[in-house]
Amino acid sequence: MSKAKLLDRVSAKLVKPEWAERVVSPAYDMLRGAEREKLMDEDPYVFLHVTSAKSSLSAEKRSAANIEALKRLFDAGAYSDTLNSALYLYKLSYEGHQQTAIVGDISIEAFEDGRVIPHERTREFRANDLANHLENIGIHSSPVALAYDDDAEVNALIQEAMESKPVLDFCREDNLEQTIWRVPDQIADKLLTLFQDKTTFIVDGHHRVHASHTVWDRSGKSERYGKILGALFSADELKIRSFHRHVSDLNNLTPESLIKRIAEMDFHIEPVKVSEGYEPEYAGQFSMFLDDSWYKLSPQRIHPSELDAVILQKRILHPILEVEEEGSDGRLHYLPGTIPLGYLESITQSEGGVAFALHPVSMDQLQAIINRKKTLPPKSTYFEPKVRSGIFIINR
Repeated sequence: MSKAKLLDRVSAKLVKPEWAERVVSPAYDMLRGAEREKLMDEDPYVFLHVTSAKSSLSAEKRSAANIEALKRLFDAGAYSDTLNSALYLYKLSYEGHQQTAIVGDISIEAFEDGRVIPHERTREFRANDLANHLENIGIHSSPVALAYDDDAEVNALIQEAMESKPVLDFCREDNLEQTIWRVPDQIADKLLTLFQDKTTFIVDGHHRVHASHTVWDRSGKSERYGKILGALFSADELKIRSFHRHVSDLNNLTPESLIKRIAEMDFHIEPVKVSEGYEPEYAGQFSMFLDDSWYKLSPQRIHPSELDAVILQKRILHPILEVEEEGSDGRLHYLPGTIPLGYLESITQSEGGVAFALHPVSMDQLQAIINRKKTLPPKSTYFEPKVRSGIFIINR
C-alpha cells in the first residue's frame, strides 16, 4: 500500500492585503491572558477572537464567540474566496533574522508512520480543548511548524519561487515582517516529490497535531480530517529559545524551606548580585526568582543526556512543589524565553509563587532527542519567530 503524501497543495482563503496587518494575530503563547483580552477589546477583527476567547466564558459560549468572530471577518470581506489548490512560501523576518517555510497540507498518516516526529509531550486536557475547537469552528488557520534537514535542491526551488511578486507583505506593531508567495505549479510539483520520503520533526504545534489526530480518529479517519495545515522550515534557519516556568504558589512552603528542599535535591544555590546577570549561563543551570531575590541553581551531578526541562520537572517541580507537567490544576504557567526576566520577576511579585528561568535547548541536543525517539516535557522549546494565525483559512 502506497504512503500518503507527506505534503500536498492546500485550498485556502487568504487574508486580503488591506486587512492583513489588522487581522493576523500575534502568537498565542507570546501573550498572557490579560494581554490577549486587551488586544481583543481594542479590535473586534483581530484573529484572536477566532482562536481564543474571554476566560470568563464557558466552553459553549467560547465556541459560539469563536464562530461569530469568524463570521464577522467573512462578512467584513477580510478574506478572499477559496483559491485554487497551491503551495505557498511564508517568510518571517525579525531583527535581521529570516526563515522561510513551505506551506501546505500535511498528512496525519505521516505522523503515524514516522515521517513527522514529535519532541514534546502534550497535555491531554489542552489537546481535547483544541480538538473540540477544531470540530466546532470547522477550519484550520494556525499552521503547525515542522523542520527538515537542509536540502540544496529545496533551497534552489524556494529561491526560484521567490522571484515572483509576493501576494502578501505586511508588518504588525511587533516588527515581524511577513511575506507570502504562491508557488508556481511546476515548482510545487518538484517540491512535493522531494518531500515525499523526507523525515521531519515538529517545531511548534504539538497540541494542534494531537488535537487534529483526535478529530480524525473521532470521524472514523475520514479523508476530510486527514490533513493539517503545516509550515515546513529548514532546520538550519531556526532559532531555539527557552520556555520559563512560573508556579503560582509554594505548595505551603516558606521561601526558606523551599530553598532548603531544593538544596536537599543536590543543587548548589547561590544568590545573584544586582550587578550580575540573571540569565542562566549554561545548560544545566537555572535562575530562580523567589521572595524578591534571584538565585542561580546548579545541580551537583547531572547526566549528559538530561535536559534542563526534565531536570527541573523531576527534581523540583514534581517532588517539591507537587506540580505535574500536565499542568491541569492551573498552578503552572509557561512564558517564552523572548520575554525579559524583569517581566518574569514582576509577574512573580504581583501574583506570588516562584519563577524559574531556563537555558535554551541547543539544536544538537534536540536532534539527539529526536534521533533517540525520546520526548521532552510540554513547552520545553520555543522557536522564534513563530508562525502566525489568520493568514490562511482552510475549511475542514
